[in-house]
Amino acid sequence: MTVTNSTPIDLDTRLLQIEALAPDFRARARGYDDAAAFPAENFDDLRSAGLLALTAPAEYGGDDLWWGGNYVAYYRAIERLARIDSSTAQLLQVHSHALGYISRHATKAQLDALLPEIISKGLLLASVGSETNPGSAKPGEYTSELVPSGDGWRLTCHKFFASLGPAADHLLIWVAVPGEQPYPERTVTVLVPRHAPEVELIDQWDVLGMRPTVSWGVKVTDLELPAERVIGEPGDWTLRDPRSFTLGFTANYVGSAQAAFEVICDFVRQRAYLAESEFTQIAIGDLSADIFGVRSALYEAARAWEQDDPAIAEAQSLKTLHLAKRVLLDTTSRGFDICGARTAFRDYPLEQMYRDARTFTLHFRDEINTRELGKAILADRFSLKGGVDSSVMSQRNA
Repeated sequence: MTVTNSTPIDLDTRLLQIEALAPDFRARARGYDDAAAFPAENFDDLRSAGLLALTAPAEYGGDDLWWGGNYVAYYRAIERLARIDSSTAQLLQVHSHALGYISRHATKAQLDALLPEIISKGLLLASVGSETNPGSAKPGEYTSELVPSGDGWRLTCHKFFASLGPAADHLLIWVAVPGEQPYPERTVTVLVPRHAPEVELIDQWDVLGMRPTVSWGVKVTDLELPAERVIGEPGDWTLRDPRSFTLGFTANYVGSAQAAFEVICDFVRQRAYLAESEFTQIAIGDLSADIFGVRSALYEAARAWEQDDPAIAEAQSLKTLHLAKRVLLDTTSRGFDICGARTAFRDYPLEQMYRDARTFTLHFRDEINTRELGKAILADRFSLKGGVDSSVMSQRNA
């Protein structure tokens, strides 16, 4: 069954819907952080507002974002939500990326079977790939493979950092089919019901920040999967999909930096001795310029994705991610120096923002990205997704 849909809601309406959620989301933030609990009420509100189908095709009831000419709108929505609650924005990003992947790589029969229920019921999807064990002294390696079983497959795997996992209705798990090619070129995704008896969720999520993302571990043992639960052909993400997750994280960093900046300014305005200080004024002006700069870079990179040169767009995205990480960490850290010791008390939101920023920006090894950028600039060539697709760097990226 295919769900017909009228024209997707325009971006301004979506941003107003997100803004309307701010008071309740902010009031709940402390409780979810204390409990390291999934923000269920927040997602009830997102579901009611129709914000769980941003990256689904319009013909199935989605907004058609994160594809074609609709990158800027997607990142604006993520950034705006991150200004309100970074963890909720990250969870929506995870769900939206999983839904967006399915929307572009599932067959027509799979889309007709899956999307009407996912969208009409507001079901949640977690994208589960990492095999980096937080308790191990070894780096993470991708080894999980499907095993042929009759007309379908059998899956056994152990994954970690499955943000949204405990609350998801389905887990989109990244694994490989057997073969001689490099692992990324054999990778497919499988859509696994979270409540299947072969699926075990493991709570290891006792961390500094981003606690409501509930990034638990997932262990699957001898799960029989029909062929229709395999989404995409081997290597689709690496070989045939131009997109990346880079600017989704960047948009969250930028929104989070803006949120911390607003908290700092509100705190200072209420205290004349701070607001009248030239040192405070200089610091506020400096932070505002940094945030303006990185936000401008974010949307320059987002527009590059809409111009259909993914190698250049991703190079710009990695540069912007690097800047956004520095600006977010600087804003949340300097906020304590600007505002003083009182903001270390948990009655104020800055300490949670600092913990979230410090934790969230560890998602990428910054030196790896900047090394790749440096190599690309010196060679005047940037390789997208491990060199499978590449493009000469333009002068504006040199």
